[in-house]
Amino acid sequence: MADILIRACFFLLMVVLGYAVKKAGILSEEDGVALSRVVLNITLPAAILVSFRTFVFDWRYMAIPLISFAANWLMLLAGWLITRKRERGDRIFYMLELPAYNIGNFTLPFVSGFLGSAGVVATCLFDMGNAPMCLGLNFTVTALMIGEKTGRSTLRAVLSVFRKPSFTVYVAMLILAMCSLSLPDIVFDFAGLISPANAPMAMVMIGLMLEIKMDRSKLKAALSVNLIRLLLAAAIAIVFFIAAPFSYEVRKAVAITAFAPISSASPAFVASLKGDVELVGFASTISIIISLVLMPILIALL
Repeated sequence: MADILIRACFFLLMVVLGYAVKKAGILSEEDGVALSRVVLNITLPAAILVSFRTFVFDWRYMAIPLISFAANWLMLLAGWLITRKRERGDRIFYMLELPAYNIGNFTLPFVSGFLGSAGVVATCLFDMGNAPMCLGLNFTVTALMIGEKTGRSTLRAVLSVFRKPSFTVYVAMLILAMCSLSLPDIVFDFAGLISPANAPMAMVMIGLMLEIKMDRSKLKAALSVNLIRLLLAAAIAIVFFIAAPFSYEVRKAVAITAFAPISSASPAFVASLKGDVELVGFASTISIIISLVLMPILIALL
C-alpha cells in the first residue's frame, strides 16, 4: 500500500506541476489543449492497445457498460425530480451535470498508471455505456424535458464518439477479443514503447487545464451536484466491489471509475441550452479536485 500511495502522490505532484507552470507563465492552457491531443490520439490509444495483449474476453463483462448506462439514466431522473418545481436554468444544470462521467479525458489516463490490463479494459467497458449518454443522449433528453428543440441529430452526436481514437481502438480490440483473435506481437511491442508516456503526460495535461475559481454564490449548487454524484458512486462501488462475479482487478477498476468527475462535454451542452456555463465550470472543477483526491485513496485501499 505504501508504494501505491507514494506513486499516487507522484501523480498528483505532476498535476500540481502542470498547474504551477501555467500560473508561472511557462506554459498556458492552450498548451494543455495541444498536449491533450497527443494524449487522446497517441499515448492513450497505445495504452489501451497494450492492455488487450493478455485480455481474455468473458461475456459477463458486458454487464459493465449496462451499469454505466443505467447510472446515467438514474441521474437524469434524479435531476428531473430535484428540479421539477424549479426554474429552467436549475433544470438544465442538474440534468446535465448529474449524469455522465469524464472517463476518456481524465479517468482512463489516470488509472492506467495503476491498474492492470484487465482493470484498464474494465474502465473502457464502463465508458462504452457512458459515452453515448454524455455525447448526445443526456442533452437530447434534457432539451425535451424543458421543451427545447435541439436542432441536432442525436444519432450523429452519439456516433461522434468513434471520432475518438481511444474509443475506436478499444471497441475494435474488444471485437477481436470476442472472436478470440489478436494482433501481431509487433503491434503490441510498438504500442508498448509509447504507452508508458501516457500517465505522466495526462497528469501534466490535467494540471494545465485545471482552473480553480471560487464563486461563493454558486458554491451551494456546485456542492449539491457533487454530493449527489458521490452518493451514487459510493453505491455503485460498494455493490459492484462486493457482489459482482468478476476478478478482483475488474471489480476494483469499476469501483474507482464510478468516482469519475463530471463529463467535459457538459459545458458545451449547457451553453447550447443557454444555461449557466460559469456554474458548470465551477462544479466541474470541484468534481475534478474530488476525483484527484479520492481515486488515489481508493487505489491504495481497495
